[in-house]
Amino acid sequence: MPINWNSEILDALPTEAALAQRACWYADGLFETLRMSNGALPWVEWHWRRLEAGLRALEFDIPAHWDAPFWATEIRKIASGHARIRLQVWRAPGGLYLPAQAAPVYAITAEPLANAWFAWREPGIRLGLANNCRICSDAYSGFKSLNTARYVAASLEARRMGWDEAVVLNAFDRVAEACAANIFWFEKGALCTTLLSEGCVAGVTRGLLIRLVGEIGLAVQEKTITFAALQAADEVFLTNAIQGIIPVAELGGRAMPSAAVKNLFEWFSGLQTG
Repeated sequence: MPINWNSEILDALPTEAALAQRACWYADGLFETLRMSNGALPWVEWHWRRLEAGLRALEFDIPAHWDAPFWATEIRKIASGHARIRLQVWRAPGGLYLPAQAAPVYAITAEPLANAWFAWREPGIRLGLANNCRICSDAYSGFKSLNTARYVAASLEARRMGWDEAVVLNAFDRVAEACAANIFWFEKGALCTTLLSEGCVAGVTRGLLIRLVGEIGLAVQEKTITFAALQAADEVFLTNAIQGIIPVAELGGRAMPSAAVKNLFEWFSGLQTG
């Protein structure tokens, strides 16, 4: 059967489009976003663990040679210095909702970054509440799925409203995460973040903080929170693998301090440079 490809009638899909068919048709895949600093990939093992867990959950046939050193080698074929890396894996073509096979296909892209390590954002970001979408919580919500339409919608809403980022709620109207980051807050001196069961991605930086903050006498409480309660927090910040710790200067119109967040940022950045 012929194909109408942007008004050009073809006998078949272009080769690259055919190979990416299940990514485009069904969002049948996952991705990871990593930071390369001075040619190093300090958290590649953490990214591979999450990706591997997601591929197993989606019943991919994972090649025996895939591991963190393999991905580091593949990334360095196209990137050096400081870069934002996107590693994307999807299922080979064939089938409808039920795939015809389980073999993976992958692509890696890189964009240059100006700084080797995380940079403190002064005065911080403006964060609002996305009203036009909700995210679900299930066995797959902790992975970075190719199905990101809700985050795109929330990002567009943030731009319309003049925010830098948006808080995304789950189906129970509780805080899940931001469009491209996990959410943390200080509450009466305690460091808190949302539970994975609330629908947030199991972020690499989130996991690192939970594991390592004991070094500075802190512990992370994982809990549920409403947007109104988040606005009443002492300080709020976001985390992701590219920017590290991101202070929130304004949340839903309320100005937020960031002294404790900055101390945490300086300690965490020291882990990178030390």
